[in-house]
Amino acid sequence: MTDAGLLAKATTWAAEAPKAANEAFNINNGDLFRWNELWPEIARYFELEVAPPLPMSLDVIMSDKAALWQKMQEKYQLTAIPYEQLSSWRFADFVFSWDYDMFADGSKARRAGFHEYIDTKEMFFSIFDDFRQRRIIP
Repeated sequence: MTDAGLLAKATTWAAEAPKAANEAFNINNGDLFRWNELWPEIARYFELEVAPPLPMSLDVIMSDKAALWQKMQEKYQLTAIPYEQLSSWRFADFVFSWDYDMFADGSKARRAGFHEYIDTKEMFFSIFDDFRQRRIIP
């Protein structure tokens, strides 16, 4: 996971820091998390129950949900965002369908002097809080 604000700070750092000159860096939040541990936390945030994993393709399941999204926007007075801009369901399938753990290594940036860190769970909750304040999600 990479928080947008963290990526912005890293981009500025990489443009200005002498040790970052002409280097490429993998920027990530810096913590380790597992989706199977994060999903229950997200469910609790939304006061939902957690069910056992059910393998499915979001690209297929979500392909006919534009009308439902339109009704949700109207019912909850959500910001008018076209359904096609909500997500790349195919990318979500790629990210969520791994049958192995993937660890992103941001240690090269830390060795070069970038030490910012974001807790992934708190990042999601902050995004959800912001969306609630802006009435994008109920």
